[in-house]
Amino acid sequence: MTRRIPKTPKKPTKPENVNALGVTEPAEPDLTAIPPSRHHVDSYHWPLLLSKPATCDALLKWFEGIEEEREMPWRKKWIDLEAWEGDEEDGRKELATRAYEVWVSEIMLQQTRVSTVISYFNNWISKWPTVQDLAKANHDEVLSAWKGLGYYSRATRLHQGAQDVVKKRDKICPVPGTAQELKEVPGIGPYTAGAISSIAFGEAEPLLDGNVARVLSRQLGLYADVKEKKPVDFLWKVAGRLVQQVSGYPEIRRSAVPGQWNQALMELGSTICTPRPKCDECPIRNTCRAFAEGQMLVEKKRPSSVLDIEDACSLCEQLDTEDLATTSLGGEVEDEEVEKKAKPGKKRKLEIKETNKISHYFSGGSSKTRSNAPSENNENLEALSANSSKKRKSPSTSADPKSSALYCSLFPKKAVKKKAREEECNVCVIELRTSNGDSKWLIEQRPAKGLLASLWQFPQDTITMSEASASYRRTSAQRFLSALSLHDVESKDVEYKGETGSLTHIFSHLRLTMHVQWFRIPADTGAPFDATGAGPPKRKWVNTEAMDHETLSTGMRRCWELVKSQLSTPSSP
Repeated sequence: MTRRIPKTPKKPTKPENVNALGVTEPAEPDLTAIPPSRHHVDSYHWPLLLSKPATCDALLKWFEGIEEEREMPWRKKWIDLEAWEGDEEDGRKELATRAYEVWVSEIMLQQTRVSTVISYFNNWISKWPTVQDLAKANHDEVLSAWKGLGYYSRATRLHQGAQDVVKKRDKICPVPGTAQELKEVPGIGPYTAGAISSIAFGEAEPLLDGNVARVLSRQLGLYADVKEKKPVDFLWKVAGRLVQQVSGYPEIRRSAVPGQWNQALMELGSTICTPRPKCDECPIRNTCRAFAEGQMLVEKKRPSSVLDIEDACSLCEQLDTEDLATTSLGGEVEDEEVEKKAKPGKKRKLEIKETNKISHYFSGGSSKTRSNAPSENNENLEALSANSSKKRKSPSTSADPKSSALYCSLFPKKAVKKKAREEECNVCVIELRTSNGDSKWLIEQRPAKGLLASLWQFPQDTITMSEASASYRRTSAQRFLSALSLHDVESKDVEYKGETGSLTHIFSHLRLTMHVQWFRIPADTGAPFDATGAGPPKRKWVNTEAMDHETLSTGMRRCWELVKSQLSTPSSP
């Protein structure tokens, strides 16, 4: 028997206005889709904010208050050169500094919490107050100033970008003012270009980061993985249309509004419209499709019409509500390196005792099932307990914003995380020991590209054999040491101190087990202290005291601490 799909009644429409968004502007906003089926057409995702200027104003007003409450050193008033009353050159210098500060802050804030960034930003600007100062900086000093922020390639790209603009562009204000020009600078992508051009230069340019993507996907009722190309492209178009309309573009070419609007969306996503949203505090919930759907679910509304399957939305995926049964209480921000000791995020588990409508999870309704059952695809999605806790009080049957918030937390669709690959390596800590007991240690510099770009490390070699024994790891490390060709040092002159220990370090994409192999070369072998072996990579000897100040990655720092802890032990003369 063929199943009929609920259909939204057809309404008279305006002449089609598909424009840059790629969806038709409806004559009137489409009716709210009712979960879990959510039957709707593409025009359902036309932004309601476009027809609600008062709601847009409410968001800007909300951000004004937040700016005062959450002061940040990179948040400053927009500089309007047309209204600048002083010397024009001074105005351009001030604008250049402002653009540079926005650039630095936006790069630092990628994958890092605001509370962590503030001290790093202040230290950075005190060292290099202008883009010209950064361009002249030594790269090792730049990496050292970044130490602890993670994702060191960001520092490298920022340094390279500063050198590029200072070399090629205007001497007074070398930072480009348009998004298109900014994207030509090494290390600046669409997001950073949108941030700099809108916040510093007042251009009506959009930006899209994880926070803004989450806000917009809920505003649009877009249930899709926002890391995939099609949804991302659509969200960029929506963000562009919104910032242009709010700022009065093209009649008004530049103003403070684009930067305020973009920052408001980012702030909303980081404080209110979080993975676990606080919808009762949201200034724009009256235009939020996801919130409205949650209200429908709480009120147990049922679809009253059918939709031709050929008209179904081509942007959304099938709603999956299994995550409601196990909701993470942990944070969302990932760092480049996660220590093994870190405790996993706690989970709140709901005991599934019987099969109920998902609306019962919010409203505490009856456990009786309705006769009009959902499709088989949704049976598992609705198997949630209405009485997960014996002590939980039955909430009001009214559509409480807090009840809808849990439904909103489903948006956007969660991407399936790939399991981090596992890898093992030998980390060869090579000590050059003089007769008076002084030591130097051999380190090498990583390539200028990649996750740990340009950082220093002990020579390391990947172990290809799975579940390698200690004896195999020793033999492999000794072969690797011989291949370094440390001038006149022969293998018979190298003392193997042993495997100091093994450390597991977890990156976002890799679980790396590091086996620390300690070798000692007596200085009386005749090896000069500058014997660094055939390069690349670049290598150098560093004395024990200076090692603490080298720009090592967190993993290498742990290896060094392991060795250092044994330097003063009786067994390590």
